[in-house]
Amino acid sequence: MDKDLLAGIDPAWLTDTLHELVEVDSTVGYYPEIHAWLEEFLAPMGYEVTYDNKATAYVRVPGEDHEKTVCVGAHLDTIGLIVRGFNADGTLRVRQLGGVNYHDLEGETCYVHCRDGRTVVGQIICEHHSVHVFEDCRKMERDENHMEVSLCDDVSSPEDARALGVTEGAIVSIDPHFQALDNGYIMSRHIDDKGAVTVLLDVLRWLHDTGRKPACDTVFAFPIYEEIGHGGAFVPSEVSEYVALDITLIGPDYASDEHSVGVICSDHKGPYDWELTNTLLACAREACDEGKWNTQVCFRYSTDANAAYTLGSNLRSGAFGMAVLSSHGRERCHVDALVETEKLCRAYLMGEGREA
Repeated sequence: MDKDLLAGIDPAWLTDTLHELVEVDSTVGYYPEIHAWLEEFLAPMGYEVTYDNKATAYVRVPGEDHEKTVCVGAHLDTIGLIVRGFNADGTLRVRQLGGVNYHDLEGETCYVHCRDGRTVVGQIICEHHSVHVFEDCRKMERDENHMEVSLCDDVSSPEDARALGVTEGAIVSIDPHFQALDNGYIMSRHIDDKGAVTVLLDVLRWLHDTGRKPACDTVFAFPIYEEIGHGGAFVPSEVSEYVALDITLIGPDYASDEHSVGVICSDHKGPYDWELTNTLLACAREACDEGKWNTQVCFRYSTDANAAYTLGSNLRSGAFGMAVLSSHGRERCHVDALVETEKLCRAYLMGEGREA
């Protein structure tokens, strides 16, 4: 394998860029801020960002072989909430967007993105929010019937909330609370999937800086509806392989830790393509450090690649990504996992692991 393929991966750049990314709000379906950020970030490299009608952002990079087009994707959207109504005291009733764990959100700062362009700061609380006030505070269910958003303003009625611009359909994003330690550990919400977005942005930077071309024409895709299952439902017709970069898992069924990249063989929708997955495994063997890659069967999880495949696209699907602890909470990984994920991505895009 050409070792130059793995040169120049800067852990500090990955950490700093991830920090910048998670601070840009992009709850499922809310894309104005993240699209503006993406265009501004890529413009100095000369990349054009285009969009389809599902608000998926694309960057197209010509390859050495124009007879085949592959897609690598990482979703921009994060889990969050949407306003469904008002309580009598002006607190907001909400529904979840994506796989929210309300127990994990209690007390968090949030941002209510109003339809008129205003943003209002709030806090996610339980209806019975204090042990000093409510006898059943510890026992009350943390679910959509008992969790609410309290606006950080002088609000005591629905009319007060509406005067701030809040309406049904306002989208709520969650403060990430990013923290990077000197030893390489990163704790933040929204590492899923902005860690993988960071990796793809660094691959684009590397291609630009080195002048190298991927083996095939390549579409870099950044969907905005993955967390509700259909981000990758549409795929440009020329794509024959879709490889999703997304988190992989840590727990009793997974031989991984925060330093590793995982290749996903199957998820709750079923197996990924046999040959493409074997290609990714061959790339991992060649590119990744020993002990820092693994294979996974993820049965409470899926990706845009398998969404594209199962919803009828004529393509092969594959997936891999950085291992993350406490997924859909305040997540934790190590920058090593981002580095290993980028090594695997570069190897795949440059045509390693394929039979001659």
